[in-house]
Amino acid sequence: MTFVLLGGSALSFVLDWSSNHLLNPLWHPHARFHGALMLFLLAGVSIMATWLIWRRSKEPEVAFTVATAVSVAYWTPLFYVPFLLPSATWWAGRPGTEPRVDGVVVYPNLIVAGLFLVITLVAYRLGKTGLADRHGLR
Repeated sequence: MTFVLLGGSALSFVLDWSSNHLLNPLWHPHARFHGALMLFLLAGVSIMATWLIWRRSKEPEVAFTVATAVSVAYWTPLFYVPFLLPSATWWAGRPGTEPRVDGVVVYPNLIVAGLFLVITLVAYRLGKTGLADRHGLR
């Protein structure tokens, strides 16, 4: 989960603090503000969730569940925001230049989000198994 939280936060900065996102001159300045705000919010909650996991606790499973929820709460909206806000799009490039595989549009950010969700679920499962073993619950 540490990798998911801190790696996902760092990767979001690397990918989004770029010319096709926050530094894109076509973006409205206030949209850039909100994009940067979201990156710093992600960094903050990721650091807090990582701290929860690694601190001494009588309830490590609660910390692990919260850390998992932070990751899921960040990555899942990437799949449904354009349905809730039809003027939003998954593609950050010029309209009509979306990448395609065998004629099907493929959005790289959805692939990244999907990978992080899979890693999150695997980490959660492994963490829950490890916590149960350590506490004699299995």
